[in-house]
Amino acid sequence: MRYASFFIPAPFINYCTFKNFSFTLFFKVLLEMETKNNPSEDLKHIRQMMEASSKFLSLSGLSGIAVGSFALAGSAIAYFILLEGGTLKYDEFLQVLNRGNHFPFRTAMLLNALFVLFSALISAWYISYRTSKKRKLKFWTPSAKKMVWSLFSVLSVGGIFCLLLLYNGYFRLIAASMLLFYGLALLHASKYSMQNISALAYTEITIGLLATLFHNYGLLLWTLGFGFVHIVYGIVMYFKYDRPLAKLHAKQQQK
Repeated sequence: MRYASFFIPAPFINYCTFKNFSFTLFFKVLLEMETKNNPSEDLKHIRQMMEASSKFLSLSGLSGIAVGSFALAGSAIAYFILLEGGTLKYDEFLQVLNRGNHFPFRTAMLLNALFVLFSALISAWYISYRTSKKRKLKFWTPSAKKMVWSLFSVLSVGGIFCLLLLYNGYFRLIAASMLLFYGLALLHASKYSMQNISALAYTEITIGLLATLFHNYGLLLWTLGFGFVHIVYGIVMYFKYDRPLAKLHAKQQQK
């Protein structure tokens, strides 16, 4: 085993050895590596181990940054168009909506939310797909399918719930509900990803509870949860996972 570890950099071992590995597969690969002297073959075996694990490995910190950026764009649209650049306060805007049938405002809110949603999803998918190609890993693995199903099963319920709130005029609870259901969806899908999604999930849930209590600051807390928290999370994940792996991959290609 000592001879096998000579070919594997220590940071990569720490990255690959997480709890859901199959012990049979793990030791089988290590034994095979003892008989090989080619580092590229060792790297190939490591990739096979990673793909055979129960974790989705193609998430990138850049995805979080992209999602947060689109959320900030959506908040800016809401602030400068719906709230008229701060002339109309958020709680006053909610009171205006509750006074009568303001279909154009409801439509604008819905279109803005859809813009943020689809822009974030497309950018996250594209960046994750490129990340998997750079790492030479399969993208649409069984783990990825489970993660997507776990995520969207909760998000779908949350989306329907928010639409019902919008239809019945409970505007004050929409921002909080979006944060809460999103946090629950992340928590439900966190077991299929090795990145620290659970920390992001608990943060979103906490902000969602605060938005429920202080609903007059719903837009501000929504911006904090979907915008700034995502950007900070993405930056941390980029320097913790993406950058070290990129350097390691470059070193392996030079050999």
